[in-house]
Amino acid sequence: MQTEPIISYHNIDHSPAVDELVQRRIALLERRDERITGCEVTMEAPQKRKRHGRVFKVRLNVHLPGPDVSVAREVAQGSAQEDLILAVNRAFTAAEKALKKRKKVMGGVEVKHHAPILHGEIAELEPELGYGWVTADDGRRVYFQRDSLTSDQWELLEKGTRIRFREMEGEKGPYATAVTIAG
Repeated sequence: MQTEPIISYHNIDHSPAVDELVQRRIALLERRDERITGCEVTMEAPQKRKRHGRVFKVRLNVHLPGPDVSVAREVAQGSAQEDLILAVNRAFTAAEKALKKRKKVMGGVEVKHHAPILHGEIAELEPELGYGWVTADDGRRVYFQRDSLTSDQWELLEKGTRIRFREMEGEKGPYATAVTIAG
């Protein structure tokens, strides 16, 4: 992190235990995304002090290249100290989820996986009808069409010709695409 985290309290007494929790959670955020440049944590409560039932609000702003991640969470349940810790944990958990989602969206170029290239030889060929069957090296029979060839070499094909292809699964079974004559 390029700048020291800013931790501030509004209408809440300063607590070393809460500071330590916030520092630990910031370190976890930094492990999730090493590009974090800064972090601001603001913990606040209404002005009227109550022993039980106070509302605690934690706002978290994580600075990153590009848009920042901002999260706010409120808790109002039991005793004051437990509610503040719960609010801090909920805010940091929400920030972790937001960072994970942001990383997925910002760097999320999905890689398309291609079927492996297989080899085989033509077992049957209907040159006038424009289709045939190839027996793959592993023994499976795969259908192919004239349109599956990557170049216009249909006239060169005959029974026994060695070819390379990618196998796809169709409605009626496997078929070959990207068919080329093996050289």
